[in-house]
Amino acid sequence: MADGDHTPGPFWVPTQSATDRDRFTYTVPQAACVGPYESQFLMGGVSMAACIHALETATGLPLLWATVQFAGATGLGSDLGISVTRLAEGRSATQAVADLTAGTRVVVHMAAALGGVPEAEGHQFAQMPDVLAPMECAPSHDIPFARPDNLAGRIERREAYQNDETGEEHVWVRVRDAGIPDAPLLALMSDFFLGAHSKTRGGRSLDNTVRMHAPAGSDWVLNVTRMSGFSSGVAHGTLHQFDQNGTLLTTASQTGFMARPHTLPAGTR
Repeated sequence: MADGDHTPGPFWVPTQSATDRDRFTYTVPQAACVGPYESQFLMGGVSMAACIHALETATGLPLLWATVQFAGATGLGSDLGISVTRLAEGRSATQAVADLTAGTRVVVHMAAALGGVPEAEGHQFAQMPDVLAPMECAPSHDIPFARPDNLAGRIERREAYQNDETGEEHVWVRVRDAGIPDAPLLALMSDFFLGAHSKTRGGRSLDNTVRMHAPAGSDWVLNVTRMSGFSSGVAHGTLHQFDQNGTLLTTASQTGFMARPHTLPAGTR
């Protein structure tokens, strides 16, 4: 099968090369974009999902953790490449990096570890807060520029708890028609961190780190966000994801500019 000849998959899934298992291509679809109609761009969480999918596919191993640096932006219809480089391969884990590029320009740089010891005993310390079921919660604030055919229009959010004074938000999230989320989709859903506080909505993420705990058992995922603080115009914080059974799925952390992109100095994200 030649590169690009494939049955279309989910909107975050890149195409693996037929001749090099460590190389992938990805053309940015409408479903992966956010922003105004005249200047739509690839959401950072989707680029993270694409890189995780590439890493898991190339290595044949499940994700343990991934940290991504959002180095640039790219728009609707852009033709991108993903290259996977293995740094170390052991009996229990493979450490690797993935670079998402537009030509020679790096858009996303990801470092990750994959593998684990499946038979090892597990234990969950973090517990899901006591919240109402998703459909018993009111719809959350609208994501700007949501349309039926873009990413913002595919995201469902139901607010269980939000408190600007303590910097906390508990919100149920799912992607319509995507089913039970895998590791790439959980990473995508964690990238709504900046929506947790009124002063950070509309900001731009600089990074995201996701650490996997368990596979999801439901399509609805509870994002439990706690802002750590605001400093130098950026927000820092942590996020836990739980499924409807209370199973801890991921631990994530992020830093992002609080200001809207047009208020930032030239050359910054």
